[in-house]
Amino acid sequence: MTREELKAAFDEQCPVVHGGITYQRISALISRRNPGAPRPVLQVELADRNGNSVTIAAPDRIERSGSNAEI
Repeated sequence: MTREELKAAFDEQCPVVHGGITYQRISALISRRNPGAPRPVLQVELADRNGNSVTIAAPDRIERSGSNAEI
């Protein structure tokens, strides 16, 4: 997903898919700066179905889910 698509999915709190698993929503967009790196790296925090844990993922491996019915 692009930054714009990620922001829209984050704002809409819609389900997303990562690695074949449907997550409830994007709970955070994280910008990290690694020492010596020219630019910050964007990472996405995904809330699981139960809201008990999160997964940190690369934005290019996330897709918007078809509907809330999958959750």
